[in-house]
Amino acid sequence: MILAPTIVPNLKAPAIGAILLFATAASAVAQYTEITGTVAPGRFRLEMDALSLVFDREGTESFTAFGAGSFLLTTGLTKNWDLQLGAEILISQRYESDSFTDRNTGIGDVYVRSKWRFFESDALSMAVIPFAKIPTNTGGVGNDSVEGGVIVPWEAYLLGFFTLNAQVEADFVRNQNDDGYGVLWYGSAALSREVTKRLSLYGEIDAAKTSGSNPWQTTVGFGAYLQISDFLAWDVGVYRGISRAAPDWNPVVRLNLDF
Repeated sequence: MILAPTIVPNLKAPAIGAILLFATAASAVAQYTEITGTVAPGRFRLEMDALSLVFDREGTESFTAFGAGSFLLTTGLTKNWDLQLGAEILISQRYESDSFTDRNTGIGDVYVRSKWRFFESDALSMAVIPFAKIPTNTGGVGNDSVEGGVIVPWEAYLLGFFTLNAQVEADFVRNQNDDGYGVLWYGSAALSREVTKRLSLYGEIDAAKTSGSNPWQTTVGFGAYLQISDFLAWDVGVYRGISRAAPDWNPVVRLNLDF
């Protein structure tokens, strides 16, 4: 799942916007695409990006970003409704163009979310996730603006023990001129399958675009999810940009802890 799509600044402009590295693992298979499952009342789930990296280069310009410790803590309110609190612990960004270098490091923002699973059958389930971002960033890694949006994920169980997760998302974000708000559109889909009782593999594709003439950023990725115990799981994914505007590479290591 993801709180906001990872947007890499336009490499043709030296001003760097906020890059949102916060991506958390899902409960059964980890990926950027949200799942529809909720946490049971009285239980908690900690989902964390232990490490997330972004690399992008175009000609003499390059952008790199590092994120560590960003987490999402979820607890159930009812069977189909939970409450989520997230924070970006450490973000470091570096932009280079010829002899120009811009580097920012600090803590990121805080997110408040809620998930309601409003439809469920044997083959399909759907949910809605409204969220808000509270600007708490330091060191120039954010845009110091309140933002928010809504995510609609769905999950389908296919033949051959495959699971399809997909989502659409609309975020209301501060524009690059910092004089108003625009819309960031995001969509993704992930296909996963259990290989053993403890190991699952998945493939994923996503696309993001801000309003206006900005191009689409599209990536594909593959990953493996390892259930260490009933309470602990690790996920490793690698994503590759397939559109010119997308980041070249985005490897990520994720952690899931239920208690």
